[in-house]
Amino acid sequence: MSKFAYNKIGQYGHEVLAHIEKNKGVLKAIDGIDYTIDISRNSTYAKSGGFKEQVNNNQFAELESWLKKNQFEVVSPHTRDKKFEKLGWTEIEKSVFSSKTLKISTAQQENITLLIIKNVLGDDTQTWKSFDDMFHAKNSEIQKIFPELPKLTEWWANFELQFNEIAKIGKFPNSSYGVYLYDDPGNFMDYISNLVTKDLNLYTKKDSWNPADIWLIKSNVIKQQYIAKFDAIKEELDKGDKSKYVADRYQAIRDINFHLKEAYAKKDIVGISLKKSDGKRLHYTEFNLQTNAEKQKLPDVKFKSISLNCSYDKMNNQFTSKTSQVFVDDGPRGAYKLGFKSNTGMGIGNITYEFLPDAPASAFLGKVPKDQLKLWLVEQIKTLKKGVLQSENIQMPQGINLNTEWSKEYETEWDTKVAFIKKQFKIPSELTAISLDNFVENLKDSYLYGGLSEKNSSMMQMVEFVWILAKLRANKKHGSNNLILFLTLAYYYAQKKGQKYNFGPFAKVY
Repeated sequence: MSKFAYNKIGQYGHEVLAHIEKNKGVLKAIDGIDYTIDISRNSTYAKSGGFKEQVNNNQFAELESWLKKNQFEVVSPHTRDKKFEKLGWTEIEKSVFSSKTLKISTAQQENITLLIIKNVLGDDTQTWKSFDDMFHAKNSEIQKIFPELPKLTEWWANFELQFNEIAKIGKFPNSSYGVYLYDDPGNFMDYISNLVTKDLNLYTKKDSWNPADIWLIKSNVIKQQYIAKFDAIKEELDKGDKSKYVADRYQAIRDINFHLKEAYAKKDIVGISLKKSDGKRLHYTEFNLQTNAEKQKLPDVKFKSISLNCSYDKMNNQFTSKTSQVFVDDGPRGAYKLGFKSNTGMGIGNITYEFLPDAPASAFLGKVPKDQLKLWLVEQIKTLKKGVLQSENIQMPQGINLNTEWSKEYETEWDTKVAFIKKQFKIPSELTAISLDNFVENLKDSYLYGGLSEKNSSMMQMVEFVWILAKLRANKKHGSNNLILFLTLAYYYAQKKGQKYNFGPFAKVY
């Protein structure tokens, strides 16, 4: 049994319509029975404004709501219970159909939003009255980007909301942005990305500093004025030992952030991070725009518990779990979970870290930039040797650091790590661990039947990450709680929030 969700009407609508026409109203239901629905002129299916007409007109957003209130009349068989004499959309057997999965890429999402902003705020484009008019216009640029957008009702609602609300929530001056450089040669996105990752060599990815997907710039003249200031910072840094930044290279990024805050305040340059909305309300939140870092209050999160799943499939010699979580609480902001999980790519890669909501009121936060967290971690985990704190050289888990072959020494190392985890966290109140006691035995088995591979590499990294959390809890340097410090840091890193962490100014639209 496989049933439709209402938001799949756009993806499957035309195929279901063709099936009904071809089979003269016959549809298989999730109870396994073939029902014949009424397809006469006045039926729910064929009447004016009915199912057939709305599908043919690609009115999927309207149809999604309509189907929640309207069902197909059943002509036969008559044996169906009177309570179920009609057939609803969610009662149709989905497995009969095979429509391709529709998915809009990140680049397509960003470019559609860019066109919306150009329409609403630009001074050199035709202005449309609605997103529907804009999409269905002759030679529509949005249709060129993603012609099947009406079939994705949730994304359609998202873009319609952006069209209606973006100018109001951002308090942007209307018709004032003449330059929208995003994917053209020499665009500001490329410039600022290259500046922080290559020219300044301070970040491996631009998003580890500022997650803005789109940069709004009032004019080319204004852009060049600010670029001149940024270039001067780069030239100073290039002086090497004679540079004023020699003692603290990150002062360069703080100076760049200062100029970007100045530009944002004047609405000269505005960086915007885009997230999918709920289609009902568009949120606009500004980050890292305080006068100084001290005025930005960033309270610690509260550690709640860890869920670690080490389930193992002995038949296929592989670990089955792909994700584990650390649960935290941020008071009025809500409950969250730091998911650490295998990468979606094949082969031996690195696990990823992402903060997700763990309560209905909580908002999506984002991925944790590992490059900056790794730098902090090396400095924090130290051990006392001969009265001196020395680094244990512990790093964020990486596939490249895992042993390619099993050995008695490697087995002892993992036994020690598992024992240390169990010592530092109370079970089950602080640590829920499935099959942790059998982890080393199963790991040995996985190596015996395949060595280091995608079947065990992610699981090893997940267990090692929990071991690192245990090391942080055990290492209370100068009386501080390094576990809380680490989780708080990861929490704000995921949001790219915190001037004291050198994150740049931006606005998030979601």
